[in-house]
Amino acid sequence: MADHILIGPEERDLETIKRVAGDLVANPDTNYVLVDEQHSEVKLPPTLVRVLMEAARQLAKGNSVSILHYEQELTTQQAADLLQVSRPYLIRLLEEGKIRHHLVGSHRRIRLGDLLDYKSTRDSLRTANIREMVRVSESLGLYEADEFDEREP
Repeated sequence: MADHILIGPEERDLETIKRVAGDLVANPDTNYVLVDEQHSEVKLPPTLVRVLMEAARQLAKGNSVSILHYEQELTTQQAADLLQVSRPYLIRLLEEGKIRHHLVGSHRRIRLGDLLDYKSTRDSLRTANIREMVRVSESLGLYEADEFDEREP
């Protein structure tokens, strides 16, 4: 990920970031504009507002952010870090064909989009499995819950 920059919130800016994040989240359909030096207004496209909204939300929580493009190629270590798994486990996933990759010389590279597709499928499967375990536990009288509580990651 050589062409990415990790951006963390500065303590002195945190209150302003929280205010901006709150405004963006509360008013996502507002027509936001920038005013340049000549006092000309430039309307921000909704796509850019969504990016700013998510970046502001994460910074307001004290998290660092980085923007990567979908075609970004990752090393096996970067991909393992993103999935929060060991590099040997990731290599096994690649060798089993569970995540698409290609070779650059003798090095494996994984397209960010392919990794995110795998992660989404994996996360959906995990959620379905947890729901099924709760259902079976409830049917056996081992567990009582109104409903599986899906929390924000």
